[in-house]
Amino acid sequence: MTDPSVPSLKTKTRAYVVTVVGMGLVAVALSVSDILAKPIDQGWVLLAGLTLVSGFLPVKLPSVSATISISETFVFAGTIKFGPSIGAILVLLDAGVLSARVSLSKQRRLRFEQVLFNLAAPALSIWVAAHIAGISPATPDDSLNTLHFMGRLAAFTVLYFLSNSWLVTLAISLEKSAPPISVWWNNFRGLVVNYAAGASIAALLVYNSKEINPAFIGVILPLLLVLYLTYDWSVKRVEAERQKNAELNRVFLSTIEALAMAIDAKDQVTHGHIRRVQRYTMALAEALGIRDEKQIKALEAAALLHDTGKLAVPEYILNKPGALTAAEFERMKLHAAVGADILKSIDFPYPVEPIVRHHHENWDGTGYPDGIKGQEIPLGARILSVVDCYDALTSDRPYRPRMTRPQAEQILRERRNKMYDSWIVDEFIKILDQLERLDAAEQTRAASGMDISGKPRLKPAQLDVISSTTAEEREFNELSRELPKATTAGAAAEVLFRYLGRVVPASTFAFYVPKPDTNSLVSVSCVGVGSRTIESLNVPIGERISGWAFAHQQMIMNSDATLDLGPVARTLSTPLRYALVAPIIQGGQVTAVVTLYSGEKFDKDHSRLLESAVNLFQSSSQLTPEGGTRAASGEIARPKFH
Repeated sequence: MTDPSVPSLKTKTRAYVVTVVGMGLVAVALSVSDILAKPIDQGWVLLAGLTLVSGFLPVKLPSVSATISISETFVFAGTIKFGPSIGAILVLLDAGVLSARVSLSKQRRLRFEQVLFNLAAPALSIWVAAHIAGISPATPDDSLNTLHFMGRLAAFTVLYFLSNSWLVTLAISLEKSAPPISVWWNNFRGLVVNYAAGASIAALLVYNSKEINPAFIGVILPLLLVLYLTYDWSVKRVEAERQKNAELNRVFLSTIEALAMAIDAKDQVTHGHIRRVQRYTMALAEALGIRDEKQIKALEAAALLHDTGKLAVPEYILNKPGALTAAEFERMKLHAAVGADILKSIDFPYPVEPIVRHHHENWDGTGYPDGIKGQEIPLGARILSVVDCYDALTSDRPYRPRMTRPQAEQILRERRNKMYDSWIVDEFIKILDQLERLDAAEQTRAASGMDISGKPRLKPAQLDVISSTTAEEREFNELSRELPKATTAGAAAEVLFRYLGRVVPASTFAFYVPKPDTNSLVSVSCVGVGSRTIESLNVPIGERISGWAFAHQQMIMNSDATLDLGPVARTLSTPLRYALVAPIIQGGQVTAVVTLYSGEKFDKDHSRLLESAVNLFQSSSQLTPEGGTRAASGEIARPKFH
């Protein structure tokens, strides 16, 4: 029965599997028929036994998802000595041991048709390869024509390896919708040595012995066992070193990513840009068939670090809500060269700096910083430039909404052979569906707080702190530029309210000043719900919330709003429950009070932001007793938190 917990194969994959299994059964049937027509030779029976035993002693190859064993030697020996039919049966036994080993280790669960495919594919491969290469049962006379035989053996080995590996590759490619070349490279390239070694050792065994018998096995088996143990030990050392290097590289890239995300969070315009560019770049590199490990690692690091040079660009340029001036654009262009210069100080084991430096170069030579063109631009930089452009086009900007995918595609096509390499543009457009799936998966991982490897990532809340700090700094700089321009208390209050409205979640803002010839405060400016009520208020100095803060020169946080506004505060469209109050102290005297009302409690951050704004107000403009303004003078008193 088929295990319902194992996913079903795709229709096209199942059709391919059934075809291969059918052809494999034909090869096995012909082989069995040929064997039964001849007397049983103890030689191939011994080889069959050795194949079964050695199949349970695999060696895991480093870097690829494959294993080898000395059973291949006995399969080759049987094929060379006794012909294609015996070879097909021996490899069938070897494949059966592999399937059993996988099931016993619980590495993964296979469907019945997958098990049949794993048995049929190698049997079909070795049977066809042996017949095409002209491999027939060896005789003592064959040793007289060694060169001719070695040629046939080499042809057989190559054909067997390619046919067996590609039969499996096509099955995986169909099921996973992955490029066949990538599948083959990642899973089977390391098996070349195993096939060549197995064939070579088998040839020596066969042609140094007239027959394969127990005595022969007793001599050769210890040698093969020593060879296996030595090789296994060596491979494990290589794998341990590889894993160590991989872990160091993972930590290295994780550090880079954390810093890159922090830089990204500072940029209010391109927030999230770096992580998307990294995903898209790696997917595009795979689609382009890039296999060089150093090039891949360089791309991965460069995708994270390509905007490092923006540290040298003022934030008002980075976050400008509009088109840049010529001078501002010249300053922005510096980030490519500056980023590359920064990275020069890091001893990367792969070429990161050239990619970062040239990712704004254009195919026609009109880019920056060096104006190089065509193939002069590093391949990694050409890849990154296309990805960078697409993400910029499909992301929101203060001066324009994001473009749709078709709109962005059209712009990329228009820039082929002008700004971007046409080959890279075409391949990128082909994988856009894949990129959308990657984005969806990334959103799922982000919600779980994990990165693509399943490790905890820098939480969005932590990045939001950086992002909000940048926004706060930008707003504060704007306040510092606008306050000195105000010529009246009302105008100054409006500037202050615009700032506070962007950084503090209050529903209502009021600016109270002393009323001439009275002992009370009145509002000269108010914004938000309850404005009409506030406009008619006379707050006695020393009483209620705002009057007490004025008299005692102290801040008050989360006092009851009804103490100022009366019961009407609870009946407004947005009920006001809490108040945050700060006095404005100039020349050692209180000149006004700023009061914020909200339906929710204020926190210490809100109090800090109000205090900072009031301090700036005190240093930027000076209120007169009549409620006008004059140049700041005298000692500035800092309000105390109460």
